[in-house]
Amino acid sequence: MINIFSQCLSFLITLLITFLPAFSGAGPEVFHVPRIEGITVDGSVDDWGTQGFRVEILADPNGRTLPVDDFDAKFRLAWDQQGLYVLAVVRDDIAVENEDLSRLWRTDCVEFFVSEFVGSTNRYQVVIASGADPQYKTVRQRIYDWRHPRYKTSELAARSGSRAFEGGYVIEALLPWKNLGIRPNTGTEIGFQFVANDDDSNSEDLNGSLRVAWFRGIGPTSRLNMYRLRLSDEPSEAVFCRVDREISLGHCTVSIMGARELIGKRVALRSADVIIDQGTLEQKDGRAFREFNLDSENYADEWPRLDVVVGEKTEAKFKALSTLDWLLERYIQALGGRDAIERLTTRACTGTFTDDLSWTDPPVQTHPLKAFAKIPDKWITTLQVSKGTEQNGFDGRVGWKQNSDRIEKDYRMSRSWLGYLLNPQGPLYIREYFPGMILETQEIFGGRSVHLVKNKTQNVLYFDAETGLLTRIGLQWDLQDYREVDGVKFPFRIATSRKGGESYFAFDKIEHNVPVDDRQFAIPDAGDVFADAFAGIEDSKVLPMLKMKGLSYEHGEMNVPCKDGRFLYDLIIRNSYTRGLEIGTFNGYSTLWFGLAFRKTGGRVITIEYDRVSGEEARKNFEKAGLEGVIDSRINDAFEEIPKIEGNFDFIFIDAWKPDYVKFLRLLNDRILPGGAIVAHNVTNHARDMQGFLEAIQNDPTLETTFHEISAEGFSVSIKRK
Repeated sequence: MINIFSQCLSFLITLLITFLPAFSGAGPEVFHVPRIEGITVDGSVDDWGTQGFRVEILADPNGRTLPVDDFDAKFRLAWDQQGLYVLAVVRDDIAVENEDLSRLWRTDCVEFFVSEFVGSTNRYQVVIASGADPQYKTVRQRIYDWRHPRYKTSELAARSGSRAFEGGYVIEALLPWKNLGIRPNTGTEIGFQFVANDDDSNSEDLNGSLRVAWFRGIGPTSRLNMYRLRLSDEPSEAVFCRVDREISLGHCTVSIMGARELIGKRVALRSADVIIDQGTLEQKDGRAFREFNLDSENYADEWPRLDVVVGEKTEAKFKALSTLDWLLERYIQALGGRDAIERLTTRACTGTFTDDLSWTDPPVQTHPLKAFAKIPDKWITTLQVSKGTEQNGFDGRVGWKQNSDRIEKDYRMSRSWLGYLLNPQGPLYIREYFPGMILETQEIFGGRSVHLVKNKTQNVLYFDAETGLLTRIGLQWDLQDYREVDGVKFPFRIATSRKGGESYFAFDKIEHNVPVDDRQFAIPDAGDVFADAFAGIEDSKVLPMLKMKGLSYEHGEMNVPCKDGRFLYDLIIRNSYTRGLEIGTFNGYSTLWFGLAFRKTGGRVITIEYDRVSGEEARKNFEKAGLEGVIDSRINDAFEEIPKIEGNFDFIFIDAWKPDYVKFLRLLNDRILPGGAIVAHNVTNHARDMQGFLEAIQNDPTLETTFHEISAEGFSVSIKRK
């Protein structure tokens, strides 16, 4: 496989988001949903009356909400023989919905996640936009099929209705049992999660956007972020409040947030039947709220067991937990102690990186690996693959990665998980690598008792309660085979589970305090690594920019690789093309190649970019390169701009939103001159997103199409027949 290491290592190093419960409630593990007959799915609350199981408070995984008059969501559930009914009432001061059904979830909408049981692969997601946005006016929905192939015996369906009201909307839905092959009866259990989105990113609302859910959190890829629902005749008590205990360094905070109905209620913290603090729920942003801070001076190594009582009802129970300060210090001691760790200044590792994945060919691939690290935070990994050398690193200022196609800056490398583990003194700076740490709970995982520590990016660290060692990062990284080297323990095997198999680092030799040259960690020079791509190009202004010097590296992976740029440059010159069109400028990297080529042929190129920020950045780059006389840069929707352009083209390059490729082909196929080329990028790595386009160019008798894998991203070149 091409670039298998860069794909897998990028997957491993990227901070993988894992949402876990922030709430340990005293409420039931199973919520009862009542049977109600006679509900009509029309967006009206009238036929519900006061019936249904009610959830009156939602927040994001960190407990964040917006003021009630800005955004507030609640929902009810019921069932009958047809399916599960959901009634969502959402207050939203500004309605913003997406035109594209595949992007409904990015703007104002509600989402339902339903599974046969919590953790089941027999599950699906429904996203519904109400039509409260005046641009759309009617309810629209999109269903995502998360079912394992063995469950896909029928098409998924859902029925929905909506009504807008002043400052909000109602959405009602029926989720049929046949979607999951369920035969409903009293006592039947399913998994369910509710999400509501507010998107004010393009408005003047200073509060911004928010995605809230029932307490377990958000994350459609997780089968565990759901609640157990039991079909019943009577509902469970309504959920009116959320209680969180946050254990951070030196602090333990208990917060209670509830629906407006709870304002004025008494709340008390009890420990062993002793009230240790109490107060009244007060109004905050239209909701009930109270926060308690325990005094760390009274609890040196362990925070006490707590019952949180609102009114006369116990809303949450929290077991005693170690302080986070004590837990992190125990981890340092388990590794060998501060003195032993501080004696280490460099670390050199040799071993292998292995992919054991069902979807690769061959399925098991092992590559030699070397890694070096130096305090305070420099590191590099080097892997030898069939196509050459692939590297990742951080030089103390700049994070970067290199594969067979490109070199690019990557800010994630500055605080990557692999960089933390390789760092000889990394454990002493665990707070900097994983800022905002909060001790969540102690539970059994993989048959062992572990402490779960979440950081501000929602990643979770797993500390073994018996040994004190860090054994897992997120749900993917498993740290195994700790061995002592120079008085400090190090995990000689780092494994990650993935769909279809696993990947792992296996080290066979670890050395400390060996000489390591700082230059080894510097980002490689593209001119050295990809010398062939730049051979013969001598323009003193453009050449450094083609080597990515002076260009922004933000989202650098969106640029064409330099080898692809050279291929296009040669194509234009070889065919003496003189009038080009580019759809998708981004920061103008590919356009610089075109500008150089058209300057040689005496031609010009028009480039169109939808995003204004990227388009303005590209214009500055063209001016800096001295190519503004060859490049006509336009910032607009290409579908609106292209009809304004007169004449035909002999070169067209498409590198935009992949599902739109076929639309651009239809728009421009009659405007390409005989012998001219329509070139499309990413036809290899994004082939499934442009099936319509690929079929069209191969079946069009007026086009002669060839495919080229200069890089792993791939080109199609369609020449207009003469």
